[in-house]
Amino acid sequence: MNSPGSTGSTNLLVYVVDDDVAIATVVFYALESRGYRCKPFYSGTAMLEEVRNDNPDLIILDVMMPGIDGVSAARQVRSFSTVPIIMLSVRSDAGIKATALDVGADDYLAKPFDIEELMARVRAILRRSVPYRSEQTGQIYQSEELSIDLESSLVTLGGRPVKLTPREWSVLRVLVKYVGQVVTPRQLLQEAWGPEYGNEGDYVRAYITRLRRKLEPAPKSPRYILLEWGLGYRLADPDPAVSYRLSQIC
Repeated sequence: MNSPGSTGSTNLLVYVVDDDVAIATVVFYALESRGYRCKPFYSGTAMLEEVRNDNPDLIILDVMMPGIDGVSAARQVRSFSTVPIIMLSVRSDAGIKATALDVGADDYLAKPFDIEELMARVRAILRRSVPYRSEQTGQIYQSEELSIDLESSLVTLGGRPVKLTPREWSVLRVLVKYVGQVVTPRQLLQEAWGPEYGNEGDYVRAYITRLRRKLEPAPKSPRYILLEWGLGYRLADPDPAVSYRLSQIC
């Protein structure tokens, strides 16, 4: 992946995957006019044949496609890549949205959509697509089997490295930043996704579930990422017997 730019030509590669040629064309030209490099695909199969070699910076992926649908394609991509994924669909029901987020989508937009809203979400995701790396030292969370080293972007569970997507890192970073304190879903959204977000509580639930699957020895009985009913989520305080140093993250 390339390093995201904030303005002007980004040189970032975005895949646009949609069997609806008209929609794919509109998205393609909207992205190109903003300096992104784009590659269109009209099936999930065609995209999967090239994604390993191209290593794109973002995939915009339609859910409803013949052959390999968007959910199946996203699941396959997630088996080897942490590339951010925005899913598009004519379906706006909670079930398909939850499924898309569960397989690793970073965002979900129902059709028809405003092209400017899609472009805003593209910018928000690419701004946060690089795993957080602290400029300060000693930012390590250690509790029982879980170790989170923000400086080196390394998480281990029981001594084994855990691979996280950029979005999972963003959510985890917020929880570590406020370790021991309750973080509301709205606060998580605005710090991990961006100020453009605030009402997508299902995103938070989906990513908390994903993090628990990866970081909890027993995801259904979490030790570390705790729910405070009616309030939000809290990362459990670290072991008092373990050396723990965490500087304020700006």
